[in-house]
Amino acid sequence: MSKKDKFYYKTHLEVVLKGTNFVFGFINISHIPYEKLEEMFMDQVTNERFLFDDSLSYLIDKKLYKKHKAYLDKEVPFTFDFKLFDYSVGFSGNKMEKLKKWCYEELPPYFSDKENF
Repeated sequence: MSKKDKFYYKTHLEVVLKGTNFVFGFINISHIPYEKLEEMFMDQVTNERFLFDDSLSYLIDKKLYKKHKAYLDKEVPFTFDFKLFDYSVGFSGNKMEKLKKWCYEELPPYFSDKENF
C-alpha cells in the first residue's frame, strides 16, 4: 500500500442528548490503546473478529463508567453526565495524512482468546 493509499483510524466518543437523536458531539479518543478499549468493551463483543468489526460501536453506560472511572476521567476531556447524555464509542477510517498524529495507523488486532473465530 502506498503512502497515498494508507488509512488512518480514529476512535471517537459519541455524545447524544438522552431521549433524542441529537448528537451533541464527538470526542477523539484515539490516544487510548486498543488493548484498553478491548478490556473495557469485551463484555459487549458478540461475533466480532476484532473491535469495531462491521462498524459496530460500544456503549459506555453507568456501570462500565464506574468500573473504569479513574481511567476515563483521566483520558477523556469531558465530564460524563448520565442524566443528560448517552455515550457510545465508534471507529472510522480516512486517508487524510494530516490526521496521522491523532489516529491509529493500524486496524485493531484480531481477538486471540475468543472462541469460534
